[in-house]
Amino acid sequence: MMEKFSNFMDKWMVPVATFMNKNKYISCIRDAFAILMPMIIAGSFALLFNIYICGTTGLAGISGLEWLSNFSGMFSTVNYACINCMALWTTLIVGYLLGEKNEQKPLVTMIIAGCCFLSLLNPETISSDLGASSLFLSFFVSILSIVIFSKLMNNEKIKIKLPSSVPPMISNSFNALIPACITLFIFGIAGGILYGTTGMYLNDILYGIIQRPFNTIVGSQLGVSLIVIFTQLLWWFGIHGTFALNPIAQPVQAAALAANMAAVAAGTMPEEVYTKAFMHLFSNLGGGGIVISLALAILVFSKKKEEKQICKISMIPLICGISEPVVFGLPIMLNPVYLIPFVLAPLVTTNIGYIAIQAGFLTSNYVESISGMPMFIQQFLAYNGQFSALLLVVVNVVVAFIIYAPFVIMANKKELNSEVDAIEE
Repeated sequence: MMEKFSNFMDKWMVPVATFMNKNKYISCIRDAFAILMPMIIAGSFALLFNIYICGTTGLAGISGLEWLSNFSGMFSTVNYACINCMALWTTLIVGYLLGEKNEQKPLVTMIIAGCCFLSLLNPETISSDLGASSLFLSFFVSILSIVIFSKLMNNEKIKIKLPSSVPPMISNSFNALIPACITLFIFGIAGGILYGTTGMYLNDILYGIIQRPFNTIVGSQLGVSLIVIFTQLLWWFGIHGTFALNPIAQPVQAAALAANMAAVAAGTMPEEVYTKAFMHLFSNLGGGGIVISLALAILVFSKKKEEKQICKISMIPLICGISEPVVFGLPIMLNPVYLIPFVLAPLVTTNIGYIAIQAGFLTSNYVESISGMPMFIQQFLAYNGQFSALLLVVVNVVVAFIIYAPFVIMANKKELNSEVDAIEE
């Protein structure tokens, strides 16, 4: 049975994960979100400060401190620049990274990607189209524009070549002039024809047909449950599951966070569940697979000194959400005893999260979660100071502990029986 499962993973899941890790286009999108993370965190905290300092429900609502509301702009502008322009920054970063991979001038490719992206937006609503609703358009445009530009740059016949006496910066600009113009006009003409024939801009079409349904499916309880299962299976097989599935998960999480921020700024309740903070509280708490609970179960039930030593050494990383010391140190990887609880524990706690939010016990977050922060502090800040988030940390650790404990006991019995058999022989 285990051999059949390993063969299935080898044949189907591992190649897909390897492709996603090595594909230069997917890796550029994944790396772009990693680069953007400090800005997303800054933007989310700017909204939080605006609410609690300059909002009527915060300090500005206290008699004598109403004047604080006059300074909300110093936070709202940061939030707009970081969150409401997310798609623009993503386009620029992907254009830069892809330019490097295609051995082009990255600053040139970055600007070209940005100009192509802006040329496809509705000029009348452009200030509201730069955020998460345009993320799919940003991926599509940044990749396609640089692919076209790179191919044109490889055609020496259309380059304007200047004498060697001309400074390199000017010479490079003229070299890229015709390829850049052709690329920009391709997107400008395509966008103009699309609007002229349909009365709609490409961003509206992509958002309505692809991005919104995709976000809804992936962010649903079933969609997130499937992501958790695939992530844990990849981890068990020795592949960084979270890293491998980030190109699918991160855009949806970023869009959900942006939607929650917009809802809070408009005075309504945030409704999107699947954010990075949700994963840090319900799926990756104490490391992927909630292995902090496994470590605690081993410390309580295991008779193996080497396992206990590994868990003791790994405890501080686990508190900060780093699971590699346990996954590869015990190991959990390719260990048939821990496969079921390693998948089951985060699957159960993820569904607890959906139930808690749908029941109103916990409100969806609108502050970005900071990876690597200690447990409890991370969840308290990400869920904007809700004490119910702290209680759910304890609930999740206990539930996962209960799931892991029988398998730890079983592993000890199996080891003991093996030792007895060896002595009898």
